[in-house]
Amino acid sequence: MLNIKNNIKVLLTACVALTIPTILSAATSYASVSPIGNPSSATKAESLTAEVQEDNLEKSDQLCIDTNLGRTRLKELLLNKRGVALTFDDGPNPHTTPYILDILKKRHLKAVFFVLGVQANKYPDIVKRIHDEGHIVGNHTYGHKNLAKLKPAAIKKEIESTNKLIEKITGTKPKFIRPPYGSVNKAVVEAINEEGMSMVLWTVDTKDWHSKNEKAVLKEVDRQLHISSGKCIGGAILMHDIYPSTVRALDPVLDKLASNNYKVYSVDNLGNTESDFWSVKAPIFCTRPISLHADPEISRNPLMITLLKDKPKEKVSQMGMLKARKEGNLLIYLAMAR
Repeated sequence: MLNIKNNIKVLLTACVALTIPTILSAATSYASVSPIGNPSSATKAESLTAEVQEDNLEKSDQLCIDTNLGRTRLKELLLNKRGVALTFDDGPNPHTTPYILDILKKRHLKAVFFVLGVQANKYPDIVKRIHDEGHIVGNHTYGHKNLAKLKPAAIKKEIESTNKLIEKITGTKPKFIRPPYGSVNKAVVEAINEEGMSMVLWTVDTKDWHSKNEKAVLKEVDRQLHISSGKCIGGAILMHDIYPSTVRALDPVLDKLASNNYKVYSVDNLGNTESDFWSVKAPIFCTRPISLHADPEISRNPLMITLLKDKPKEKVSQMGMLKARKEGNLLIYLAMAR
């Protein structure tokens, strides 16, 4: 009899297990529908693979001078502290960037927005808002071309035209630049130096451009900062303010950082004392688990009381089995009984 009961419980458990993924899949599909809107048609396609980007980043570090924040320098400044710099590329986008700004404003945080000239020209009001709210507006070139593949004159044009446009909108010439794909050669470094700018790369690639999934973004941040392993490190986080999924990922990412005592740092103060950094305003966390148990007697509803009130489990008996079988509830009876 006990074997029959155990087999039936296993069968019921298997049925529930098969049903849950379907429910979760439907829920995920629903959650992935963006209430924000679709990205602009100007959204660029990431044409380089992760391997090529890594290679370019290594080369750029070899070319970096003291005023540039390549990966090696960023690691020196951030690796051994629980601090991150938030950076966003490829905007502004009217469907997404304002929501990123709203989240940062709510949390009293600042970030660096490396804007494209072609987008800034279309949406100058958003660029102005970025600047007016205290964020850094950086140069991401005019058309997101691979600067290392251009001739010196074309490199200069990509950088200068974007600088002039940003200065016209904000009244301030950009101090920082991020070459698309992190792709740099001597000609690119020379052009950046001639403009009196500093290059800023990254150490944490959320790969939001590849996954376009908020859960995947959070997972990358956790993995690359070693948060779940308990060996937390700092870094410069690369995101793109052109994807709805990145907007949806930002609050969970910031919650994750805040709950692990991270602070958000400014790239122009990385070498200074902690008091000069942009510090995270941590959200309120519940320190005790919330109990979802409620006494059904409060409802004063006989049906609710019957359904929800805890009942002592009865022992399996032949009479009980016969009664349950007659009522068509044999499986439920065996599953619920001791």
